[in-house]
Amino acid sequence: MNPSRNLLYLLLRRPRRLIAVSVLAALLPLTVSADDEQEFRTFTDDSGRQVKAILIDKNESTVMLKLQNGKNAKFEIAKLSAEDQEFVKGFDPAKDLFLKKCTTLTVRELLELRGYESFDFRIEGNHIHVNGEMNGVKTRFLIDTGAHSSVIHIDAAKAAECEIGPMDQEIYGIGGKAPAALTEVKKIKLGESIINDQTLLSADLFEDHPAGVPKDFDAIFGADFLSRLDAVIDYKEYRMFLKPDLSDAAVVDPNADGDLDFRLFKGDDGKVYRGEVKTKTSSAVTLKLTTGKEVQLSINALSEDDEEYLANWSPERDIFMRKCRSLVVQDLLELRKYQSFEYERRGNHIFVDGELNGVKMPFMIDTGAGSTLLDVTAAKEAKCDIGPMDQKIRGVGGEAPAAITKVRKIQMGRALIENRTLLSADLFLQLGENPDRSYGAIFGADFLRELSAVVNYRESRVFLRP
Repeated sequence: MNPSRNLLYLLLRRPRRLIAVSVLAALLPLTVSADDEQEFRTFTDDSGRQVKAILIDKNESTVMLKLQNGKNAKFEIAKLSAEDQEFVKGFDPAKDLFLKKCTTLTVRELLELRGYESFDFRIEGNHIHVNGEMNGVKTRFLIDTGAHSSVIHIDAAKAAECEIGPMDQEIYGIGGKAPAALTEVKKIKLGESIINDQTLLSADLFEDHPAGVPKDFDAIFGADFLSRLDAVIDYKEYRMFLKPDLSDAAVVDPNADGDLDFRLFKGDDGKVYRGEVKTKTSSAVTLKLTTGKEVQLSINALSEDDEEYLANWSPERDIFMRKCRSLVVQDLLELRKYQSFEYERRGNHIFVDGELNGVKMPFMIDTGAGSTLLDVTAAKEAKCDIGPMDQKIRGVGGEAPAAITKVRKIQMGRALIENRTLLSADLFLQLGENPDRSYGAIFGADFLRELSAVVNYRESRVFLRP
């Protein structure tokens, strides 16, 4: 097994009547209000005739326009001007509908309607903690995109009665290396996501921490499992999302579309129903399950989250959500002025290009790092103001020297962080002489929280709110 390279634990979502029209010239515009005028666009046909209208829908050959007299008309795209054809090409009905009708749609609603399960996570010292189980024993997991592989604290592995081998393995961290043991884990469970029969590493993750530092988690849920379960981490909504049907607990046809429309409904009796709402009354709901069967349930016998969802559900809202079916998280967030970055994946680590004092370099995105940390060599190249190496950072492998470092500017796209005091250290010390310094900094949870970041493994993107 490849050793886990953890640079962790830094202290610091009624049909309209169509009018058949042959030419644009047949339409006579009417006077409209100033507010409506702002929405209308001048469309021109291939003969130069014009009409003001709003584009409200399209298919491969026609567009539907809302005219200034309030009626709708359908036109052939091929008869529009080249400029209008280009405009129509870029029109997305789902995005247009979203902007007009559904700006309150959250990432949670979008993902839960696609079979994701969400977890209301806790932030402790900038770290994300989620409760789960290991071999049936309650386990506190630290969610860490910077951990190449999941790792278990040795005491937690013993408490869960894992089969632990000799301490003849090694894991590497900011302070060097530490002994570890191959460990057989029968079952890891987070909500409905189950991962069976894993060989992981266990180690004393707190051996070199000072007295009084709490042992506030039992295992690191690393990038190996986050990637496998198409995780989404949303700092704005304080939620993490996993796709249980990508785990060993999958109950749907593995050959089916991975984006089936269904939600996980949870009963007070522990049962989980994968389906969508067919009808609802004030006290009961009928679900159409992914198996094709229907089941009627009492609403008050469902979880609080389900009760809240059903209180807000209506047939109209459900129909609307399905008209926005093509939207993905990228659409949802970019329509809300987030900037997105397609990340580069190396092994299980994810990297985004940015700048340090104007010098271009990759940053590793690490939810497990409480604070952003610079590589001291990169900090020198970027001409940061670096103090003496009289500070200490601690993690796996012990302590490492660090320096208080003043940074004028860190930038990722439009996201700008100015005039900060951080720590810099040799991030590659454990790699020996002449290491490949492939990135310049660990972009930690402090800045991820500040910029309301969203990390999306399914879409291979990181989103920041400048």
